Amino acid sequence: MKKIVLTGLTLLMVGCSSYAQRGAVQLAYSNFNDQDYEDTLAYISQAEHARQMSPELKAELIYLKAQTYEKMGEYTKAKSLYLYLSNEHKLSQYGYLASERLKQIL
Repeated sequence: MKKIVLTGLTLLMVGCSSYAQRGAVQLAYSNFNDQDYEDTLAYISQAEHARQMSPELKAELIYLKAQTYEKMGEYTKAKSLYLYLSNEHKLSQYGYLASERLKQIL
């Protein structure tokens, strides 16, 4: 019985962290669209720490972070994130988008 309860609690915690991560990602995009870049970065950080991420979600969050830094005028930070994506996630859509963005800001 104890194992069943522990298994149930573990599944509940995983489900809650997944929900929290999705919520943080949605709030990050919402704040980005509202040009609230400090909160965008805070929600990205929450999403990154909520649970283990897929490589695609990691690339998506890094791309959003790079866009945020670019909008904030922190071009060195943005460029380094775009370079990371274009090298480490070159086969993903975000690697491609980062490569294209680098051509425009160099």
